[in-house]
Amino acid sequence: MTQDKENEKESEKESEPARARILQAAVQLFADDGYKLASVRRICEAAHVNVAMVNYYFHGKEELYLAAFDHARDLARASAADVAAASAQAQLPPVEQLRLAIEALVSDMLRSGSASLFSRLVARELIEPTAAIHKLAERNVRPQHALFTRLIRGVVGPAMPDDVVQKCVFSVIGQVVFYARSRIVHELVVPEITYDEAGIADIARHIAAFSLAALDGLRRQHLAQELA
Repeated sequence: MTQDKENEKESEKESEPARARILQAAVQLFADDGYKLASVRRICEAAHVNVAMVNYYFHGKEELYLAAFDHARDLARASAADVAAASAQAQLPPVEQLRLAIEALVSDMLRSGSASLFSRLVARELIEPTAAIHKLAERNVRPQHALFTRLIRGVVGPAMPDDVVQKCVFSVIGQVVFYARSRIVHELVVPEITYDEAGIADIARHIAAFSLAALDGLRRQHLAQELA
């Protein structure tokens, strides 16, 4: 890129409203480096604004962090909740509804680009909780947890104990978070697992197939115990 084009790009960026520039920089840095390392100063440097602008627009770092989640959710493409709603409307079997939701969650969390930022933020918050965890849990984590609880309950049936269903929810979502947060290690230790579009699709199919097989096994085991 030539110097003129670089200057033009910087000029276009600076012409955007300051609040929007702060949000864009904050979402990227929070997703890449986490809440602690993404300082207000770094965010403001990336956004080309004065540090005081964060207090003016967001009243501090924690409120900026919450706003970054909302902004990232707006940038996301079809989420697991959207996919689940569409599959339910199409009256697909419970197994297919869950399969599609798992694959959507994997795609959201592993793919690159702005569409993945929301899932990356949620994954990081689950592993490195901040003071905002309670607000974020109510606004972002709880709805997703409720979604997968409903989907998994639809697969295993009404007789499965609630605590078992909840552990299944953690197991399914935990697999996705593991792939998302351990990507660097995977690329070093198991390079045959790739994170391009084809690789992510393969990971999504594996997690869905693995999870559905495990749920079917638990369902059969519980049924056998009930009949014994």
